[in-house]
Amino acid sequence: MVGSVSMLKSSVLWLLLGVSLFFASVVSGAQYMEIPQNECVVQFSQGYVNWSTGMVCATGKVVPADRKKADSPDFILSAARGAARHNLVDILKQLNIHAGQSVGALAASDDHILAGIEKNVMDAKLIKQSYTSNRSIEVVLETSMFGGFLQLVLPEEIKSIPTLEIIKSPASSRKNQLEYTGLIIDASAIGFDPVLYPVVISELGEEIYNSLFISREFAVQQGVCRYLCRMDSAEIAKWVGDNPIRVKGLRKGGDGNSSIVISKSDADKIEKIRERHRFMKACQVIILVSQ
Repeated sequence: MVGSVSMLKSSVLWLLLGVSLFFASVVSGAQYMEIPQNECVVQFSQGYVNWSTGMVCATGKVVPADRKKADSPDFILSAARGAARHNLVDILKQLNIHAGQSVGALAASDDHILAGIEKNVMDAKLIKQSYTSNRSIEVVLETSMFGGFLQLVLPEEIKSIPTLEIIKSPASSRKNQLEYTGLIIDASAIGFDPVLYPVVISELGEEIYNSLFISREFAVQQGVCRYLCRMDSAEIAKWVGDNPIRVKGLRKGGDGNSSIVISKSDADKIEKIRERHRFMKACQVIILVSQ
Protein backbone atom coordinates (compact mmCIF):
# COMPACT_ATOMS: atom_id res chain seq x y z
CA MET A 1 0.00 0.00 0.00
CA VAL A 2 2.87 2.36 0.86
CA GLY A 3 4.38 1.62 -2.55
CA SER A 4 1.13 2.51 -4.31
CA VAL A 5 0.93 5.78 -2.37
CA SER A 6 4.50 6.62 -3.42
CA MET A 7 3.63 5.88 -7.06
CA LEU A 8 0.57 8.14 -6.76
CA LYS A 9 2.74 10.96 -5.42
CA SER A 10 5.24 10.48 -8.24
CA SER A 11 2.47 10.54 -10.85
CA VAL A 12 1.04 13.76 -9.43
CA LEU A 13 4.51 15.32 -9.37
CA TRP A 14 5.16 14.46 -13.01
CA LEU A 15 1.71 15.77 -13.98
CA LEU A 16 2.38 19.10 -12.31
CA LEU A 17 5.81 19.24 -13.96
CA GLY A 18 4.22 18.58 -17.35
CA VAL A 19 1.62 21.27 -16.82
CA SER A 20 4.33 23.78 -15.92
CA LEU A 21 5.89 23.29 -19.37
CA PHE A 22 2.70 24.48 -21.03
CA PHE A 23 1.76 27.42 -18.82
CA ALA A 24 3.54 30.60 -17.94
CA SER A 25 2.01 30.74 -14.46
CA VAL A 26 -0.30 28.96 -12.08
CA VAL A 27 -2.06 31.55 -9.92
CA SER A 28 -3.53 30.49 -6.59
CA GLY A 29 -4.73 33.74 -5.06
CA ALA A 30 -8.21 34.19 -3.61
CA GLN A 31 -8.65 37.81 -4.64
CA TYR A 32 -11.47 36.98 -7.05
CA MET A 33 -13.46 34.82 -4.64
CA GLU A 34 -16.70 35.94 -3.04
CA ILE A 35 -16.22 35.60 0.72
CA PRO A 36 -19.38 35.11 2.85
CA GLN A 37 -19.80 38.15 5.11
CA ASN A 38 -21.99 36.88 7.94
CA GLU A 39 -20.30 33.56 8.62
CA CYS A 40 -17.11 32.50 10.38
CA VAL A 41 -14.60 32.54 7.55
CA VAL A 42 -10.83 32.19 7.76
CA GLN A 43 -9.05 33.33 4.60
CA PHE A 44 -5.93 31.84 3.08
CA SER A 45 -3.93 33.02 0.08
CA GLN A 46 -5.44 30.18 -1.98
CA GLY A 47 -9.04 30.33 -0.68
CA TYR A 48 -10.92 30.12 2.58
CA VAL A 49 -12.50 27.88 5.21
CA ASN A 50 -16.09 28.54 6.27
CA TRP A 51 -16.27 27.21 9.83
CA SER A 52 -20.02 27.93 9.98
CA THR A 53 -20.87 25.61 7.08
CA GLY A 54 -17.86 23.31 7.02
CA MET A 55 -17.13 24.20 3.39
CA VAL A 56 -13.61 24.79 2.07
CA CYS A 57 -13.01 26.70 -1.17
CA ALA A 58 -9.88 27.20 -3.25
CA THR A 59 -8.99 28.82 -6.56
CA GLY A 60 -6.91 27.53 -9.42
CA LYS A 61 -5.82 29.64 -12.37
CA VAL A 62 -3.62 28.89 -15.36
CA VAL A 63 -2.31 31.20 -18.05
CA PRO A 64 -1.27 29.71 -21.42
CA ALA A 65 2.39 30.36 -22.24
CA ASP A 66 2.15 29.25 -25.85
CA ARG A 67 -1.08 29.56 -27.84
CA LYS A 68 -0.03 26.79 -30.24
CA LYS A 69 0.82 24.26 -27.53
CA ALA A 70 -2.04 25.14 -25.18
CA ASP A 71 -4.83 25.40 -27.72
CA SER A 72 -7.27 23.09 -25.96
CA PRO A 73 -9.74 24.76 -23.55
CA ASP A 74 -10.41 21.37 -21.99
CA PHE A 75 -6.72 20.92 -21.27
CA ILE A 76 -6.48 24.41 -19.72
CA LEU A 77 -9.60 23.76 -17.62
CA SER A 78 -8.22 20.44 -16.43
CA ALA A 79 -4.96 22.11 -15.39
CA ALA A 80 -6.86 24.86 -13.54
CA ARG A 81 -8.89 22.26 -11.65
CA GLY A 82 -5.69 20.41 -10.81
CA ALA A 83 -4.21 23.61 -9.38
CA ALA A 84 -7.36 24.24 -7.33
CA ARG A 85 -7.29 20.69 -5.94
CA HIS A 86 -3.67 21.17 -4.94
CA ASN A 87 -4.65 24.38 -3.12
CA LEU A 88 -7.56 22.65 -1.38
CA VAL A 89 -5.20 20.02 0.01
CA ASP A 90 -2.83 22.76 1.14
CA ILE A 91 -5.62 24.60 3.00
CA LEU A 92 -6.91 21.43 4.65
CA LYS A 93 -3.39 20.60 5.84
CA GLN A 94 -3.22 23.95 7.63
CA LEU A 95 -6.29 23.26 9.79
CA ASN A 96 -5.69 22.60 13.47
CA ILE A 97 -7.14 19.45 14.99
CA HIS A 98 -6.41 19.67 18.73
CA ALA A 99 -3.58 20.39 21.14
CA GLY A 100 -1.51 22.16 18.50
CA GLN A 101 -1.55 19.30 15.99
CA SER A 102 -2.32 20.30 12.42
CA VAL A 103 -3.78 18.13 9.71
CA GLY A 104 -0.52 18.53 7.81
CA ALA A 105 1.51 17.15 10.72
CA LEU A 106 -0.83 14.19 11.02
CA ALA A 107 -0.72 13.51 7.28
CA ALA A 108 3.07 13.71 7.29
CA SER A 109 3.16 10.85 9.78
CA ASP A 110 0.77 8.62 7.84
CA ASP A 111 0.75 8.30 4.04
CA HIS A 112 -2.68 6.64 4.16
CA ILE A 113 -4.22 9.79 5.66
CA LEU A 114 -2.58 12.02 3.06
CA ALA A 115 -3.79 9.74 0.26
CA GLY A 116 -7.28 9.78 1.75
CA ILE A 117 -7.36 13.57 1.87
CA GLU A 118 -6.20 13.80 -1.75
CA LYS A 119 -8.86 11.26 -2.77
CA ASN A 120 -11.62 13.29 -1.06
CA VAL A 121 -10.46 16.46 -2.80
CA MET A 122 -10.77 14.75 -6.19
CA ASP A 123 -14.56 14.92 -5.69
CA ALA A 124 -14.56 18.68 -5.02
CA LYS A 125 -17.42 20.57 -6.67
CA LEU A 126 -16.78 23.19 -9.36
CA ILE A 127 -18.68 26.32 -8.25
CA LYS A 128 -17.12 28.98 -10.48
CA GLN A 129 -15.39 29.12 -13.83
CA SER A 130 -14.23 32.21 -15.70
CA TYR A 131 -12.19 33.02 -18.79
CA THR A 132 -10.11 36.05 -19.75
CA SER A 133 -9.02 37.52 -23.07
CA ASN A 134 -5.57 35.91 -22.84
CA ARG A 135 -7.27 32.46 -22.70
CA SER A 136 -6.46 31.91 -19.05
CA ILE A 137 -9.01 30.03 -16.95
CA GLU A 138 -9.77 30.48 -13.29
CA VAL A 139 -11.90 28.04 -11.32
CA VAL A 140 -13.15 27.80 -7.75
CA LEU A 141 -13.60 24.35 -6.21
CA GLU A 142 -15.51 23.57 -3.04
CA THR A 143 -15.28 20.59 -0.71
CA SER A 144 -16.64 19.77 2.73
CA MET A 145 -14.63 19.02 5.82
CA PHE A 146 -17.51 16.82 7.01
CA GLY A 147 -17.70 13.14 6.17
CA GLY A 148 -14.62 11.39 4.83
CA PHE A 149 -12.16 14.14 5.77
CA LEU A 150 -13.17 14.21 9.44
CA GLN A 151 -13.24 10.42 9.54
CA LEU A 152 -9.57 10.51 8.57
CA VAL A 153 -8.31 13.22 10.92
CA LEU A 154 -10.43 13.15 14.09
CA PRO A 155 -8.63 11.45 17.00
CA GLU A 156 -9.31 7.76 17.48
CA GLU A 157 -10.33 8.51 21.07
CA ILE A 158 -13.64 9.82 19.70
CA LYS A 159 -15.61 6.60 19.47
CA SER A 160 -19.23 5.68 18.80
CA ILE A 161 -21.43 5.89 21.89
CA PRO A 162 -24.45 3.56 22.15
CA THR A 163 -27.92 5.02 22.59
CA LEU A 164 -28.48 6.06 26.18
CA GLU A 165 -31.76 6.09 28.02
CA ILE A 166 -32.11 9.31 29.97
CA ILE A 167 -33.88 8.68 33.29
CA LYS A 168 -35.89 11.72 34.26
CA SER A 169 -35.31 13.16 37.70
CA PRO A 170 -38.16 12.70 40.18
CA ALA A 171 -37.27 16.02 41.76
CA SER A 172 -40.06 18.57 41.59
CA SER A 173 -37.57 21.39 40.89
CA ARG A 174 -37.57 20.49 37.18
CA LYS A 175 -41.17 19.30 36.96
CA ASN A 176 -42.32 22.15 34.77
CA GLN A 177 -38.97 22.96 33.16
CA LEU A 178 -38.33 22.21 29.52
CA GLU A 179 -35.49 19.87 28.74
CA TYR A 180 -32.35 21.47 27.36
CA THR A 181 -31.76 20.74 23.70
CA GLY A 182 -28.17 21.84 23.20
CA LEU A 183 -25.25 23.93 24.39
CA ILE A 184 -24.06 27.38 23.30
CA ILE A 185 -20.62 28.54 24.42
CA ASP A 186 -19.88 32.24 23.96
CA ALA A 187 -16.15 32.40 23.23
CA SER A 188 -16.32 35.65 21.27
CA ALA A 189 -14.45 37.67 23.90
CA ILE A 190 -11.49 35.32 24.41
CA GLY A 191 -10.08 35.19 20.88
CA PHE A 192 -10.68 31.48 20.40
CA ASP A 193 -9.63 30.21 16.98
CA PRO A 194 -11.73 27.37 15.51
CA VAL A 195 -10.24 23.88 15.62
CA LEU A 196 -11.65 20.58 14.42
CA TYR A 197 -11.80 19.11 17.91
CA PRO A 198 -12.45 21.77 20.59
CA VAL A 199 -12.64 20.68 24.22
CA VAL A 200 -14.52 22.43 27.04
CA ILE A 201 -13.17 22.29 30.59
CA SER A 202 -14.01 24.01 33.87
CA GLU A 203 -11.61 26.39 35.57
CA LEU A 204 -10.79 23.49 37.94
CA GLY A 205 -9.78 21.30 35.01
CA GLU A 206 -12.94 19.16 34.93
CA GLU A 207 -13.80 17.82 31.47
CA ILE A 208 -17.20 19.14 30.40
CA TYR A 209 -17.24 18.36 26.66
CA ASN A 210 -14.72 16.02 25.08
CA SER A 211 -14.42 12.58 23.51
CA LEU A 212 -16.15 10.94 26.48
CA PHE A 213 -19.40 12.68 25.50
CA ILE A 214 -19.07 12.80 21.70
CA SER A 215 -20.24 9.98 19.45
CA ARG A 216 -18.03 9.58 16.40
CA GLU A 217 -20.77 9.15 13.79
CA PHE A 218 -22.24 12.56 14.65
CA ALA A 219 -18.82 14.22 14.86
CA VAL A 220 -17.92 12.91 11.41
CA GLN A 221 -21.24 13.80 9.79
CA GLN A 222 -21.60 17.35 11.09
CA GLY A 223 -18.51 18.29 13.08
CA VAL A 224 -17.75 18.24 16.80
CA CYS A 225 -19.49 21.60 17.04
CA ARG A 226 -20.81 24.38 14.82
CA TYR A 227 -19.03 27.75 14.84
CA LEU A 228 -21.09 30.92 14.52
CA CYS A 229 -20.18 34.59 14.60
CA ARG A 230 -23.67 36.03 15.13
CA MET A 231 -26.13 35.09 17.86
CA ASP A 232 -29.10 36.09 15.70
CA SER A 233 -28.25 33.49 13.12
CA ALA A 234 -31.09 31.25 11.97
CA GLU A 235 -28.69 28.34 12.38
CA ILE A 236 -29.02 28.37 16.17
CA ALA A 237 -32.37 26.58 16.41
CA LYS A 238 -31.31 24.22 13.66
CA TRP A 239 -28.26 22.98 15.54
CA VAL A 240 -29.10 23.29 19.24
CA GLY A 241 -32.90 23.29 19.29
CA ASP A 242 -35.28 25.73 20.93
CA ASN A 243 -33.97 25.53 24.49
CA PRO A 244 -30.14 25.46 24.62
CA ILE A 245 -28.19 26.23 27.77
CA ARG A 246 -25.80 29.15 27.32
CA VAL A 247 -22.44 29.65 29.05
CA LYS A 248 -19.46 31.97 28.58
CA GLY A 249 -15.84 31.15 27.94
CA LEU A 250 -13.43 32.61 30.50
CA ARG A 251 -10.22 32.01 28.59
CA LYS A 252 -8.40 29.68 26.22
CA GLY A 253 -6.53 26.74 27.64
CA GLY A 254 -4.81 23.44 26.95
CA ASP A 255 -2.06 22.67 24.45
CA GLY A 256 -2.36 24.87 21.41
CA ASN A 257 -5.16 26.86 23.09
CA SER A 258 -7.64 24.35 21.67
CA SER A 259 -9.71 24.16 24.87
CA ILE A 260 -12.28 26.62 26.20
CA VAL A 261 -12.32 27.21 29.95
CA ILE A 262 -15.67 27.98 31.58
CA SER A 263 -16.49 28.93 35.16
CA LYS A 264 -17.09 26.31 37.84
CA SER A 265 -20.65 27.58 38.32
CA ASP A 266 -21.43 27.14 34.61
CA ALA A 267 -19.79 23.72 34.66
CA ASP A 268 -21.95 22.73 37.64
CA LYS A 269 -25.09 23.87 35.79
CA ILE A 270 -24.21 21.70 32.81
CA GLU A 271 -23.39 18.65 34.92
CA LYS A 272 -26.80 18.82 36.59
CA ILE A 273 -28.54 18.49 33.22
CA ARG A 274 -29.37 14.82 32.75
CA GLU A 275 -30.17 15.19 29.05
CA ARG A 276 -26.73 16.69 28.36
CA HIS A 277 -25.51 13.21 27.40
CA ARG A 278 -28.08 13.11 24.62
CA PHE A 279 -27.33 16.47 23.00
CA MET A 280 -23.58 16.24 23.54
CA LYS A 281 -23.49 12.79 21.98
CA ALA A 282 -25.15 14.29 18.89
CA CYS A 283 -22.69 17.25 18.87
CA GLN A 284 -25.53 19.74 19.33
CA VAL A 285 -23.04 22.36 20.43
CA ILE A 286 -22.46 25.88 19.09
CA ILE A 287 -19.34 27.90 19.80
CA LEU A 288 -19.71 31.62 19.23
CA VAL A 289 -16.44 33.19 18.06
CA SER A 290 -15.45 36.63 16.86
CA GLN A 291 -15.22 37.13 13.09
